Amino acid sequence: MILKILWLFFPVIVCAKDYNVLMSEVFEITIDPTMFNWTYEGRKDQFVYEATLANSPDLPSWIHYIYSEKHHCGFLYGVPPNRNQPIVPLEVVGLNKVDYDTRIENINIVIQEKLGPATYEVHMKIDNLNVDDMFEVDRMESLKEIFRSQLWKDSEEDLYVTFLESAIDMGARKPANPVEGEGVIVRLGSEVSFSSELLQLQEEIRPLYKVQPCPRNYKRTSVERFFRDVGFTLDWCSFRLIHKEENNNSAMHKSTIGHLNDDFNDEWIPISRHSLPLRSYNNELIITITVPMVLMLILVFVLTFILCLQHDDLIELSEHNGIISKNSPFQHLSLSNNTLGHEYSDSPNSTINRGVHCRPSPPPYVRPKFKPEI
Repeated sequence: MILKILWLFFPVIVCAKDYNVLMSEVFEITIDPTMFNWTYEGRKDQFVYEATLANSPDLPSWIHYIYSEKHHCGFLYGVPPNRNQPIVPLEVVGLNKVDYDTRIENINIVIQEKLGPATYEVHMKIDNLNVDDMFEVDRMESLKEIFRSQLWKDSEEDLYVTFLESAIDMGARKPANPVEGEGVIVRLGSEVSFSSELLQLQEEIRPLYKVQPCPRNYKRTSVERFFRDVGFTLDWCSFRLIHKEENNNSAMHKSTIGHLNDDFNDEWIPISRHSLPLRSYNNELIITITVPMVLMLILVFVLTFILCLQHDDLIELSEHNGIISKNSPFQHLSLSNNTLGHEYSDSPNSTINRGVHCRPSPPPYVRPKFKPEI
């Protein structure tokens, strides 16, 4: 019982596993069923993982987590910055979808100083791969071998990966063909200055710097065959040689420098209800009521003015027409005609009523005489 209580209240101290990482060098931690003492049964979606900073809802800004469908496991990766906190506690939660068994594994990332950090870096963008592909040991070693044996022979002793990030997270677009890789950005660093082969390659592709990004298969350089033979398709428009003194002025290091300059304050502070700003809706309520009322009053006033003015015009027009009809000369003519009609009807010479039509009688019918010769 005591061990259970200690495991619940002090999981980081009792159960945490340490992972030693070096500053300025990319680290990688694999999260698979063996971390939780599970057995993989062959199902693709059998396990689900989630990683956060201990007692926080998310990971630090310099630690990334991805789940690889290809490898059926998760990966924690990043570049440890120069921090004052040497140990970073993480909490990894695993879920078995078959029986819904949930387990928690606590790990500690122990940051150690890198002896002889890189002062020269080669920045590359690989178009046909994803981030999880670079966690394959053989693939990463084949990339390093190109530089050790062909392009940067003096860096054989201390060449290592200084940066690794998905091209999508760095602002690139997803490929039109879903089968193609999303792209990955890699930097290889060393203390040794750039070789003449790298400097010649930089001058060869310098005209491509104004094209961002390069279409795939846009340009083939003189060293293209070294990368194609081992399955790397590079975006030569993004190829750069970076010196440590140029990091602060380089746009390619914007993300990394931003992480290095941030204060290490990964403690999650919840938002207080009283600290939230209060918004008053009084102005919106007044505007909502006042504006329609003012518009309605203006409309009523205009309609009233129009109707009253039109009514007065109709009254004046009718009165004016009555006056004109009384003084019209046609009315005098009609009166004179009536008087004349009365005068003629009262005349003694008229013995026939007006309106009676007299027609003379036809002559009497006379039978024609008979003529035998007819």
